[in-house]
Amino acid sequence: MKNKKAYLVLADGTVFNGISMGKEGTALGEVVFNTCTASYGELLSDPTYYGQIVAQTYPLVGNRGVEKRENGSKIMASGYVVREWCDTGDLGEETLDSYLKECGIVGICGIDTRRLTRAVRDKGYMKGAITDNLNDFDVLIKNIKNYTISGAVDAVTVKEPQKLTAKNPKYNVAVIDYGSPRRTLDGFLSRGCNLTVVPADFTAAQLKELSPDGIFLSDGPADPDDNPKLIENIREFKKLGVPMFGIGLGHQMLALSEEFKIEKMPQGHRGSNQPVVIKSTGKLMVTVQNHGYSVEVPSVCADKAEITMVNVNDGSCEGIDYKNFSGFGVQFTPDSDRDSSTSWIFDRFVDMMGE
Repeated sequence: MKNKKAYLVLADGTVFNGISMGKEGTALGEVVFNTCTASYGELLSDPTYYGQIVAQTYPLVGNRGVEKRENGSKIMASGYVVREWCDTGDLGEETLDSYLKECGIVGICGIDTRRLTRAVRDKGYMKGAITDNLNDFDVLIKNIKNYTISGAVDAVTVKEPQKLTAKNPKYNVAVIDYGSPRRTLDGFLSRGCNLTVVPADFTAAQLKELSPDGIFLSDGPADPDDNPKLIENIREFKKLGVPMFGIGLGHQMLALSEEFKIEKMPQGHRGSNQPVVIKSTGKLMVTVQNHGYSVEVPSVCADKAEITMVNVNDGSCEGIDYKNFSGFGVQFTPDSDRDSSTSWIFDRFVDMMGE
């Protein structure tokens, strides 16, 4: 029913009229926007979008269809918002609409995504819902306001350890999976690192049995302060005496393990064009990010760590080197492509394991 009416309702009562796409019904979530023009299959299956309704700022989506390899990925987002979608694909085996239906995801198209992006950007965090029924509007608004993202890491982490083998292995890396996009792991595999991906609640005692050369704390969804048990595990990981590297949520929880503080950002960083500068060299990097929390800059104790990178737009913390153990973290997602401006992050970690 391509022309069935649908609505995006924000917590402040704002209503966007559009057309139903994907599964019919109602989906609640935190409304965020993304500026990437990359694969929507890859975007929607990114675990860091768990519990969120993702609005695509790029105006036309779906013109190449959905490829089979994307169709095998589980969608993590709660809902999907686009300006215009194409019901045929040049390369795909099915349309975006049928893909969302098959995955049970509620979507909406035909709304003014520029207006929505400005609303989310200017007002900060906005909860909302995609629905095809406004009959119980007051109840819907109440449900939107009461919505919370809970148990996110438990929902997206692997359930059992998984092994990934590099072609010419040099090191063994333990990956603590808080919900990392799988593409991140290519940066290790292409640099000769065998990977053992383990559940988020893996303990230091279990990790010790693997005898890793390094520990990677992956990205993941939601508020890092919601995971006190996992933060305590990180404190125990440090005692193993091997290099540690965290990105996104892993970076934030590594900071919390040192008693630094996390702040909820007014707008968050989402998309593929966040400028980050390396403080020591002044080198600028264009980074991929999807997060709404950041390490609070004043909380970083100079005796324990050094902020090495900051966001050009708002001065927020983007990288930390630690002084009391061999470890560092970055807020963004490094690109595994050796030609990118951020690929050196993987090289640095590999070098640390070889020292």
